[in-house]
This record gives sequence, structure tokens and C-alpha cells, in this order.
Amino acid sequence: MPLPPGTLASLRRAAERGDGTAMHNLAHFYHDHSDYEAAEYWFRQAAAAGHTRSMNNLAVLLDQFGALDEAESWYRRAAAGGNRNAMFNLATMLFQCGDRAEAETWYHHAAMAGHVDAMYNLARLLEDHDRLDAAEAWYDEAAAQGDIDAVNNLGLLLRRRGALTEARRCFRRAADLGHPRAMSNLADLLESQGAHREAETWYRRAAG
Repeated sequence: MPLPPGTLASLRRAAERGDGTAMHNLAHFYHDHSDYEAAEYWFRQAAAAGHTRSMNNLAVLLDQFGALDEAESWYRRAAAGGNRNAMFNLATMLFQCGDRAEAETWYHHAAMAGHVDAMYNLARLLEDHDRLDAAEAWYDEAAAQGDIDAVNNLGLLLRRRGALTEARRCFRRAADLGHPRAMSNLADLLESQGAHREAETWYRRAAG
């Protein structure tokens, strides 16, 4: 979207005066217009001035272009500065590199800071390690924040633990919101409980 006349010039003047927010917004403007060289320059300027969102965005840009070591460094600086998106991105990078222990640490920090995707990813990681109580708690928290995938996964975990009534409630909640896998999971659970007609209805809905 083009800026109003004169806005880009005034934004640049403010950035050149050292205004961190202006640097950040100018970098976003260039990024949105695919001028990645200029975006990187201004993200770097803002990051050097201590702007944690720019640190994270610079890391994302570097990550996309394969400069992984430097990206990780900026993710760490932004995360240490309290940026929850950087905490999540750092955790994801570490997880993809096979460092699940530190990934868990940063997912936990991000989740505690209110990052819903981090809550979900942390729950999945915990479930993979059979730490089911903790996984259930984080699925429940993510579900409470409106994450439909978390609602479905909470249902799967509850079914695994034998809490079938609660599992069915979760599946139904997610299914009613249009989640296809939850529809299928609800149908499967109903089928196992002898509710064949309702199960068939949900199987049909899941199939589209």
C-alpha cells in the first residue's frame, strides 16, 4: 500500500535522526515493497538502537536468505530483550536443528509471555516425551486462547488418557468450529461408543 504524499520522506527524516520506531517502520515499508536490501539496512539500524521487534524481523529476513548463524544471534538478542515472537522463532529454529531441550526452554518462555503458537508447540513437544500432565495443561491454555488445533489435540490426549467424555467435548467444540480432523476424531469416538448414526453424520462432514 502506498504511503500518503510526504509520509515516506518524513519517515526517512525521522529514521535518519535516530528514531527507532521510524527506522522500524521504514524497514517494513521497504520489506513490503520487496526492497530487501533497504529493509535489511533499516532493520539493522533499528536493531542496533535496541529495537527488539527490528531484531526479530532482521533475524527473520536473514533466516529466509540462509544466514542462519547471524539470524540465530539476532533471535537470541531479541528474545533476551523480552520479544516473545523472537522467543518463538528461536525455539522453532532450535527444534528444526534438533536441539529439543533448548527449544523447549524458549517455547516455554514464549508461552509464559502469552504466545499461543508457542503454547501449542510446547504441548506437542511435551506430549512427544510422554509428559502428559504438562502437555494437557498447555493444550488447555492454548485452547482457552482460541487455538482450534489445540482443542483437537487436547481431545486426542484426553482420549489417550481414557477421559472419553472430556475428549468428546473437545472434539465436538473443534468440529462445531469447522475443524475437519476434529470431525473425523469425533466420528471415530462416537463409532467406538456405538453412536453409529451420529458418527456417520460427522464422517460425512469431515469428508466435505
